[in-house]
Amino acid sequence: MKRFNVEGRAGKNTIFGEFFPCMKKRRRRSRRRIKNFFTSAIITLLAVACLWLVVTFAARRYAMRKLQAIEKQYNFDIRYRSVSLTGYNKLRIEGFTVAANRSSLLLYAQSFVIKANLWNSSFSREDIEGFEIEQLHIRYNPPAKRAGGTTDYASCIEQALEKTASLFPYLPPDVWVHDIHISYQEKKDVEHTFYIPQLRMTGHRFVAEMQDADDERRTWICGGTYQTNPARLSLRMYAKQPGKVTLPWVTDYTGATVRFDTLAIDLKAKRNPDGVEVIQGKAGVKGLSLHHASLSSDTLQVGKGYINYRLFAGRDFLELDSSATTVRYNRLRFNPFVRIEKNRKWRVRLALDTNEFPADDLFTSLPRGAFGNLEGLRVSGTLAWHVLLDVDMARVPDLVFESVVRPRNFSIVNYGHTDLRKMSRPFLHVIRDGNQIVRHFEVSSRNPAFRPIHTISRYLPMTIMHGEDFAFYHHRGFYPQAFHKSLVENIESGRFLRGASTLTMQVVKNVFLNADKTLARKLEEILIVWLIEDNRLTSKSRMMEVYMNIIEWGPNVYGITEAARFYFAKDPSALTLSECIFLAYIIPYPKYLRSHFNGLRPKPAYYEFFHDAVRRLLQRQAITPDEAARTHPDLAFRGPVIEYLTR
Repeated sequence: MKRFNVEGRAGKNTIFGEFFPCMKKRRRRSRRRIKNFFTSAIITLLAVACLWLVVTFAARRYAMRKLQAIEKQYNFDIRYRSVSLTGYNKLRIEGFTVAANRSSLLLYAQSFVIKANLWNSSFSREDIEGFEIEQLHIRYNPPAKRAGGTTDYASCIEQALEKTASLFPYLPPDVWVHDIHISYQEKKDVEHTFYIPQLRMTGHRFVAEMQDADDERRTWICGGTYQTNPARLSLRMYAKQPGKVTLPWVTDYTGATVRFDTLAIDLKAKRNPDGVEVIQGKAGVKGLSLHHASLSSDTLQVGKGYINYRLFAGRDFLELDSSATTVRYNRLRFNPFVRIEKNRKWRVRLALDTNEFPADDLFTSLPRGAFGNLEGLRVSGTLAWHVLLDVDMARVPDLVFESVVRPRNFSIVNYGHTDLRKMSRPFLHVIRDGNQIVRHFEVSSRNPAFRPIHTISRYLPMTIMHGEDFAFYHHRGFYPQAFHKSLVENIESGRFLRGASTLTMQVVKNVFLNADKTLARKLEEILIVWLIEDNRLTSKSRMMEVYMNIIEWGPNVYGITEAARFYFAKDPSALTLSECIFLAYIIPYPKYLRSHFNGLRPKPAYYEFFHDAVRRLLQRQAITPDEAARTHPDLAFRGPVIEYLTR
């Protein structure tokens, strides 16, 4: 039996002699594989790192080249803190700042991400896919206006359209902006701010979520579409939550609050061969309400309106084409013409001619909340309205103004809230100072202080008409010549110097309205005057009688009986011509009586008024030459006015 040698050197026929060489070969092959793997990994990582460096360098060069081109084209100063590549197709710019050298515009973005095919964008062609911007701050400080400079509105519109259209080609298909803060420096110490949580632009569509101006917790949506050739814009604005939209900045800038349910605008613009910009489109609003101290003390519930328009904008003119413009407001419809042009100075022309329309449409379309006396008023028949205004600032005295209402079969069916006939019979007159009742008394023979017109000195009505409305008995509530003169003087002076109220308008203001100096109150006054005069609801004689018995003639002095006793300690029937002229002179200044006296003697302005009154009354043959000769301006005050002026 052969013995197995385990102690000696293993031969090739032994078990270990055959096994060890196999293990050595496997180990060598394994080492080679590991070495090759690490070598390949290192080479791959080096290649990827080199490629990443190349792409990053190319992306940075691309960004720098594009930003430099924008700087040169728009004269901007563009700066940034860092540029990095995030992912294979995103270039991230941190601390992105744009300052305008020729205007006061500053833009800052915390981060500005450009999504692009960086290979094509860097090496062959532009292929930007989108922008994503975080924390965008826009600050605008308008440049100071040059002294004596004027604004060419036609050029402004033309330039705005051109700049807006030129911006769109540079926008990529996808833009997403988060947290937009806009501030506008109106004056040195007045700044307006506005916040937009997000804005998204995809293709030719955009949608912005905006913060409500009244309540930061509420938001509203502004969305629509745009295109560049031809230029066209469509947008719609509405509240995200139930309720109305409050427009931002309007309150800060104008003091007005504008709110609505929905606003829709559509416009397109193209340039004619002669260089005139044609802007055509439509706009509509629902649930519109306005509030401004100069409009009304209450909020105006305007309702809904719609306009289909065509506007021409040339180098020196703007024109609203009446043949292609239709305005619908509640139940009213009209086609206005407006032209604003500038040669050496501005010229404004406005024309409106309506076809006959149901008269009741006018009164049911009035904004709710500001025409209280006309609420519930119902009328029958039809109306047609003609308006023409032509003002050339180079020849203001040649101003043309026409306003004619043509009623047909017009009548009042229901007076509603206020009976406009009340002046024709006894009524209670209430005098208010704001919301406080100052005095109240009956305008009738039951009031001991009331005086019928035939018991008052005959000089008083004529002197009142001299100072307030000499054509009172000859017009129907409005005096076009006085209005024309008032317009000319106010336009030439650039401020309100002269009113054009007739005596009818003053009576209506005292009897039906409050003392608010607002546009709505003035429009209500005009409508009531027209209704009373055109429908003969109160005679002229009764209006004059009411006027003399209710107006303020001094500190808490109301009506002619109190006035005659306060100044002259006599009854109205005994007033002389000189005393009546003085009372007519005081009518515009009852609350500022002391400012028109030096002691007990009136200031020189009274004596000028006196002599002018005597001269004009004589020319109109209201007094005889003998009466004029006996009249002198010196007065003998005997009533409580002496104590009032000397204390």
